Amino acid sequence: TPEFDYLAAEVGLGSHTNGVTDETARAKLRAELDGIIAHLYHLTEIEFAHILSTFPIVPQATKDAALQAYRDFAPIPGDPEILALLTTGESNTVEFKSTARWNLRDTKRDRTMEEVILKTVAAFLNTQGGTLLIGVADNSSIVGLERDYQTLKKRDRDGFELWLMGDLLLKEMGKSIAHYLSVTFHTVDDKDVCKIAIDPAPEPVYVNIRDKSGQLCETFYIRTGNSTNKLEKPSEITKYIKQRWK
Repeated sequence: TPEFDYLAAEVGLGSHTNGVTDETARAKLRAELDGIIAHLYHLTEIEFAHILSTFPIVPQATKDAALQAYRDFAPIPGDPEILALLTTGESNTVEFKSTARWNLRDTKRDRTMEEVILKTVAAFLNTQGGTLLIGVADNSSIVGLERDYQTLKKRDRDGFELWLMGDLLLKEMGKSIAHYLSVTFHTVDDKDVCKIAIDPAPEPVYVNIRDKSGQLCETFYIRTGNSTNKLEKPSEITKYIKQRWK
C-alpha cells in the first residue's frame, strides 16, 4: 500500500507498486526471508522450529515453508578458505573440476579427464598462476574425490596426491615445476576436495595432448578470462612468450 512507499524507496523498489503481489510468490519470499533471518541470528533448526510454534495463528504450511527455506540457506560446512573460493566462483585465477580421472557421464575412468587437469595447470603456469579445485562442479556444488579414489591402488588422499603429482603433473611437465605447485586437501560437506595452488612459471610450459587422431602433440595453453585456451599458431605462441617472459 502507499503507506510503505518510503520503505520501498529505501530498499530500491521505488514504490509499493513495484512489490510482489502474487500470493504464491509472496509466500515464497516470506519463507526465504524468515529462513535467512534465522541464520543471521544463528538459530539452530530446533530453536527456529520452536519459535515458529509460538505463532498458533500462522498456518502450518507457512511454518513448514520457512523451515525448508532455513535448510536450503544453511551454510555448507567445511574449510573457510575453500568456501570463500566456492562463493566467488570461477575466474581468471580460479577453476573447478568435478573429477581428475572419472568420467561422470560415461561412468568410467577416462584419460581425457586427466588431460583436462594438465591443460588447466599448464595454463595457470603460463599466465599469472591460480587455484584449481578438484572435486567441485562448475556450479560450485561439491562432487568430492570418492570416484577418483576408486580408480587408484591406494584409495585415499595420499594415493591421489601420489598419482596427481608423480604420475601426472611432474611426469608430463617435468620435475622442475614442482616448486610452483602446492597440493592440499580439504573437507567440504563431508567430502574431500583437492586444491592445487599454482604459481606463475619462470619459463614457458608445454604439455603433450592427444589430437583427434590420437597422436600426442606438444601444446601451449594460457588462461583467458575463466577458461583455458590453446594457442594454435607458432606466431601467437612466440608473441605471447615475448610479452609474458620479457
